[in-house]
Amino acid sequence: MPHGAPEIIAYGVLALFSIGLILHWARRTVTPASVTEPPRSEATEDLTAFDRIQRLFHWATLAVLLMIIITGFALYDPSTFEPVAAALGIPLHSAFPSYVLAHVIFSASFAVLLGVHVVWDVKRLRALRRMMPAAQDFRDGLLRARNFFSMSKKYPRMSKYDAFMKSFHLYLIVSSALLAFTGIYQYFYASWWNVLWFLHSQIEPWWRPTVIHDIFGFILIALVVGHLYFGLLRVNRPLLRAMIYGKISKSEVNRRYRLDELRGT
Repeated sequence: MPHGAPEIIAYGVLALFSIGLILHWARRTVTPASVTEPPRSEATEDLTAFDRIQRLFHWATLAVLLMIIITGFALYDPSTFEPVAAALGIPLHSAFPSYVLAHVIFSASFAVLLGVHVVWDVKRLRALRRMMPAAQDFRDGLLRARNFFSMSKKYPRMSKYDAFMKSFHLYLIVSSALLAFTGIYQYFYASWWNVLWFLHSQIEPWWRPTVIHDIFGFILIALVVGHLYFGLLRVNRPLLRAMIYGKISKSEVNRRYRLDELRGT
């Protein structure tokens, strides 16, 4: 039995988001998107899309997020996670404080990584303008939606950060603040893992920090899954390779991307 948000809400978020991704995959498998926007200028050499520090932050953040999700899911719904713990030969119910500690440590590590990532991109690379939502993102999103529903044959060129990526970054910041606040409150003032299950409601305050924590956590899980899905799509593989090797080939830039966006001009 989950300790916080009702299962229908928590798993409903994942189910609805998964259905959306499945529909997107089915549609784009039948009719792949093809860029129709002409280039404003052409690249004459391969471009560095992500420097070494950005790539290190990205993969370290992904690894930490996965550990947060695993430990968080074990704490949220131990009965469902129990077969996994048994298969791995690790304790669960008798080791809740250890899971909480691991969850806190990974969450703190994520906060540090996110903070450094923001500072590096904003201060060092001066990428704040490219990471904030703009009118162009709305126009691109509308055109992509029209193309998806066969209302238009036009399809825009890709930017380094599209509307989904910008929204994902903003949600990371907002959700991290809320998850940190509700998590810290639980840790010091409403530590349900230290009492019997039928006493949980007695130590939960009226504003239900555990429920808020769970809902925003599951939305974050859904967005991470979406981030992985879009990163693996064929159309986005040049950016995925750039997140590994740093560069995008000039042929890919000229075929799909906005050169000025990649250069930050």
